Amino acid sequence: MSSTRSGPSFDQLHILYAALASGVVLYAAVLLFVLEPTGSIQNPTPIRIAWLVVAIGVTLVTGTVQARVRSGRVDDSGRVTSAIVIWALAEGQALLGLTGYLLSGDRMLAILCLSLFGYLYLRYPPAAFRPGG
Repeated sequence: MSSTRSGPSFDQLHILYAALASGVVLYAAVLLFVLEPTGSIQNPTPIRIAWLVVAIGVTLVTGTVQARVRSGRVDDSGRVTSAIVIWALAEGQALLGLTGYLLSGDRMLAILCLSLFGYLYLRYPPAAFRPGG
C-alpha cells in the first residue's frame, strides 16, 4: 500500500521555493541590520573575484538547465530536480556573497549577490517547471 511516487510534487515546490528564499532573506537581514561586518579581510578583491566566477557559473548553469526543461527532454521528476538545482545554485551564490560581505565589509558584494538572487528567483518561479509552463 505504499506509494510508488518519490520526491516532491509540483505543489510542494512552492514550499521549497519559499524556504530557500526565506533562509537567504533572514541571513541577509541579520548581516545587514544586526551584525557588524568583521572587516577581517582588508582586501576584498579575491572575494569579489570568487563570487563573480561563481555568479557567472550559476547564471550559465541555470540557463542551460531551464533550456533542457523547456525543450521537453525531461520528465516530471526531472522538472522537479531542475527546479531544486536552480534554486540551490541561486541560494549558494547568495550565501557566498553575503559571507564575503561579513568577512570584508564590502557592501557592494552584498548588493550584487542579493540582486542576482532576486533575479534568479523571479526568473524561475515554481510555475516555470510545471509541464507546459
